[in-house]
Amino acid sequence: MTEADFQRAVLDLARTLGLAVFHSGDSRRDACAGFPDLVIVGKRGVLWRELKTERGRVRPEQLDWLRRLNTAAQDAAIWRPSDLKSHLIQTQLRSIA
Repeated sequence: MTEADFQRAVLDLARTLGLAVFHSGDSRRDACAGFPDLVIVGKRGVLWRELKTERGRVRPEQLDWLRRLNTAAQDAAIWRPSDLKSHLIQTQLRSIA
């Protein structure tokens, strides 16, 4: 599964659940290098997620953002296509819907 296909699947699922989603685009080109791909907002919380293919490498700037967000008591993590297959993503999205 390509990252674009994976992202489309996550966005479709989030929207089906009525969640608001912000997609940061390619943050490598701006002042916020490494900013997570998605910010997903529901009635019961916010998820900050970096999307990667199964073999996709996480850059140090991305890890730094996730670490900082988690330190600030935010729910920040990496999702991969296997998380969709295992229903982890669906479970986490429903938890904030």
